[in-house]
Amino acid sequence: MEITFGLALVFAGAATASLLGFIGSTIGMGQAGQAAAAAVGEKPELFGKALLLQALPGSQGIYGLVGAFLILNFAGILGGDGAAVISTFEGLQYFIVSLPIGLAGLLSAVYQGRVSASGIVMIAKDETLTARAMIFSAMVETWAIFGFLISFILLTSI
Repeated sequence: MEITFGLALVFAGAATASLLGFIGSTIGMGQAGQAAAAAVGEKPELFGKALLLQALPGSQGIYGLVGAFLILNFAGILGGDGAAVISTFEGLQYFIVSLPIGLAGLLSAVYQGRVSASGIVMIAKDETLTARAMIFSAMVETWAIFGFLISFILLTSI
């Protein structure tokens, strides 16, 4: 495989899609984890519910990982014969594809972590509100899903 600037842009796009999702998920899960630790310290029986709310911002990292695999696959790098020649313009297109999922994943995971942390505080006060706390958190995730869909639509257009 000949290393060209276009190919480097494909790799940069795959890295961007995954890393931004990973960073957002790490921050969001960390924020929710802090609230979970405090709540479970007072009410150990909340562990399962708090863990579920903490895990929700982790999905953006998964979306970013899948986005990276799709970029590499559509560019012919994965499962190919290793002879993919990517022009600079085509590489730039693949890089641009990474931006909606990467940025939507980063920001939605951070804010979903904040909402999850608030939800954990909410269920610490009243455990019957667990479903509502999960719905509030899941609403933020819809924007990561939309970012993923836009990236996929752009990817199929290359």
